[in-house]
Amino acid sequence: MDTLIKDLRYGVRSFLKRPGFLVIAISTLALGIGATTAMFTVVNSVLLRPLQFPEPERIVLFEGINPRQGITESNMSVPDIVDWQQQSQSFEQIAGFFTGGVFMSTGDEVERLRAAGVSAEFFPLFKTNPLSGRVLQADDAQPGRDTAVVISHALWQRRFGGTADVVNRKITLNGKPAVIVGIMPAGFTYPGDCETWTPFALNAAEERRDNRFVNVVSRLKPGVSMLQAQTDMDTMNQRLAQNYVDTNTGWSVRLTELRESMVGELRTSLLILLGAVAFVLLIACANVANLLLARAAYRQKEIALRTALGASRMRVVRQLLTESVMLSIVSGVAGLALSLWFVKLLTAITPPDAPRFSEIGINWQVFAFTFAVTILAGILFGLVPALQTSRPNLNETLKDSGQRGSETGGRNRVGSLLIVSEIALSFILLAGAGLLIKSFLHLRELSPGFNADNVLAMRLTLPPGKYKQGEPRAQIYQQLVDRVKQTPGVQSAALVLSLPLGGDSFNVGRGVIREGRPMTPEEQTNAQHLPISPDYFQTLQIPLKAGRTFTDGDNFQSTKVVIVNETMARTLWPNENPIGRRFTVWRDEKFPREVVGVVGDTKSSLDKEPGQQMYVPYAQDANWGSLSLVVRTAGEPTSLAGSVREAIRAVDKAVPTYNLKTLTDVVSTSAAPRRIPMLLLSAFAGVAMLLAMLGIYGVTSYYVTQRTHEIGVRMALGAQIVDVLKLVLRRAMWLALVGIGIGVVGAVAVTRYLTSLLFGVKPIDTVTFVAVAVVLAVVVFVACLVPARRAAKIDPLEALR
Repeated sequence: MDTLIKDLRYGVRSFLKRPGFLVIAISTLALGIGATTAMFTVVNSVLLRPLQFPEPERIVLFEGINPRQGITESNMSVPDIVDWQQQSQSFEQIAGFFTGGVFMSTGDEVERLRAAGVSAEFFPLFKTNPLSGRVLQADDAQPGRDTAVVISHALWQRRFGGTADVVNRKITLNGKPAVIVGIMPAGFTYPGDCETWTPFALNAAEERRDNRFVNVVSRLKPGVSMLQAQTDMDTMNQRLAQNYVDTNTGWSVRLTELRESMVGELRTSLLILLGAVAFVLLIACANVANLLLARAAYRQKEIALRTALGASRMRVVRQLLTESVMLSIVSGVAGLALSLWFVKLLTAITPPDAPRFSEIGINWQVFAFTFAVTILAGILFGLVPALQTSRPNLNETLKDSGQRGSETGGRNRVGSLLIVSEIALSFILLAGAGLLIKSFLHLRELSPGFNADNVLAMRLTLPPGKYKQGEPRAQIYQQLVDRVKQTPGVQSAALVLSLPLGGDSFNVGRGVIREGRPMTPEEQTNAQHLPISPDYFQTLQIPLKAGRTFTDGDNFQSTKVVIVNETMARTLWPNENPIGRRFTVWRDEKFPREVVGVVGDTKSSLDKEPGQQMYVPYAQDANWGSLSLVVRTAGEPTSLAGSVREAIRAVDKAVPTYNLKTLTDVVSTSAAPRRIPMLLLSAFAGVAMLLAMLGIYGVTSYYVTQRTHEIGVRMALGAQIVDVLKLVLRRAMWLALVGIGIGVVGAVAVTRYLTSLLFGVKPIDTVTFVAVAVVLAVVVFVACLVPARRAAKIDPLEALR
């Protein structure tokens, strides 16, 4: 212990003698450790940390699929859920739920809340006790009773001030009386960021088997594997398909662990970014190792004297490693502080609905990771310089004047190897960033099928019970749109059930069968169902390809009509004119609809091909109480938000407006899953390139300093400035070429893991690789130019003294 304390004291004195070296080394390492710690914090919180429920690995989400119809993700029907509950051998509980919004009134204050209707099995399945009161029970769903509601901890604190008398308090939900029966503990917000839970009865007798609107979550029995449960579900669904041919043919269920269903799409991006910051840390370590090698040159005489006085090589290595680890620990503390800012930055640029990002925080696992990385980094960048420095040539070193350390071939080889590794790692990061940038630019060049500029969108929901389905709803919505159109600055306005590009949180699909084909499950094809008002295509500037658009004459009494997109027209009537053709919305409508128009495709996701879409006049399908209003404006759309809301209030003050956004926001949100990895990987690649540039500059400067005498001799013998520049630059560019060559091989091996993040670009893209190689070569040239020019200005007389 005494020896360790002496080594620490000596190391502190040694570092304080060169404050410039200390600042540069700590800053470089702190940047690498901080970025790595921040990314591990995100990965740990989002991917590794278990969900906040007892035995979360047993909680499984159901996803309805129908490969025959091309449906990869669907909700489920109440009758199917009840059959699964009764027949399953693999699950303790199977619960159904649906999500949406409710309007809560307490006195004169009305607020829209995120809500879920849940079956009686929901809360027992999660095994989470309420903070106060009770959870929902089966008899809460009985008719004639005030609606029982459980509220979240956040809502209790925000709306009710955290008072203890909230349980049994009367409130109003959607205009109907309700009573708060329980408060859930902090952190329980499933599904999503839910704020209220109300009873949902699974009554199979009152629901159609093909009305798939319910989400399903379950808990496996102890000892049952996912494979066993999937086999059990497949068997039950095959039996249901045999018993209910019209509704269940082709339908099955895919089981996914709940945590995986929440964060599975983020896994690849986060792990790639964690690997990227690990590369940045390695480059930082290589930089500091080069700094230590340069510093060791000035300590050769000191090390030689200690060795001559009897210090063993192991003793010298221990002293040098102690200094390295001490330097790394200081950098680790600074990096941990820096990581707090990095984490805030990461969460700030992430979409607000990103799963589990609200749970991100530093815990003991992060501290342990940072400590391990810090010690490992200290050993990593300190070991090679320590081994290199601990074996001095005593005769040569002690004869030296002590003004400069003697250059050794071994030290140059180690420094060159470190520089080559920095360039190679930088090439891999830059190549990955280049591929993502090219992919993102390609994605942004694609048209979503509509013009998003100057379009404002908001959600409208009719007060429950005030307007009956059919003509009353069609009339009030028409009045709302007409009043909005009169607002100064509004060019056009329309209504739609679901915004394109997933701008709304739900998507309604319908099965259709062409006229003349048998009404059987095998004949149906699935299409997105979109009730709209007449000016929808004009407002979003969706091109009309054939036929006509809807008019006010397309109402409940007129011929039932439909407009299809180009994809649906090609699918149902290949190489035929679809105008005048008819089809039936199977099992939802008892009459055929006539195709009166064909419009361009609009995308539900920027990186996916558009599916089949059918548009119907809302006046002919006025069953929906909630629609999105889209408004095209002459100027900045958000500046008219207040005026549009006032126009709506002038028609009916009870119609709430919410989810205000512009369609450019919708496009940006759709691109976010690819934009954020691109930005972060580009930032990491930029930092890596900067560190490599500084490392090359430092090594080249050291090379010039150590060869000052030789350069002076060359110039005294007639070497020109150009010859000296070539001497310095040739060596640096040779190292760059070797590093780029190794980087190309590494990039070919690594970039294939980016495949899921790329769009329209192959993992091995020649143009990108060549561009990155040129950029790195230019960076190396610029980094070496200053030391090379300094070498060319050496005075031979001064150098030879």
